[in-house]
Amino acid sequence: MTTNLPSQEDLIDALQSDLERFRMIITHLDDEEQQIPFTPEDWSVKDFLAHMAHWKAATHALLVAYLHDQPLPPVMPSGDKANEQTRQTYSAMTLPQVRNHWEEVHMRLQHLLIDELDDNRLSEEVHVPWDNTDTEPIALLIASMSNHDTEHFELIEQYFEVTE
Repeated sequence: MTTNLPSQEDLIDALQSDLERFRMIITHLDDEEQQIPFTPEDWSVKDFLAHMAHWKAATHALLVAYLHDQPLPPVMPSGDKANEQTRQTYSAMTLPQVRNHWEEVHMRLQHLLIDELDDNRLSEEVHVPWDNTDTEPIALLIASMSNHDTEHFELIEQYFEVTE
């Protein structure tokens, strides 16, 4: 078992920070800016928000099933091709729908963490949603979702020169 796992408090703080960054970005960028492709792959802020919500929703679904002794959801395809397919799936959603989806999924994960995952449960190993064989402590899985948000928020902030 891994030592030095993030605590429940650490993870709550990280998710709160992600929520604050999300709100800062959608407040500082107008709707048009949030839909302008700005990466070599032609991804927009809207695409990144949908992408982050997709992986966070998969993590939430896995954790709910695990915590309630339900069948685990099927493994999610991952990689560039899967991410592009997911982007196409979410492209039919409007910007407000994507923003609401990101915030809703984020809040569900945060509530699950607060309500059902104390430090002991956070140390339990689960299969990650995107791999049949890899397992990791729940704490690291949630931390990876926060790190994933951070990575994409930093890219958005740098490109659009968004600062607090």
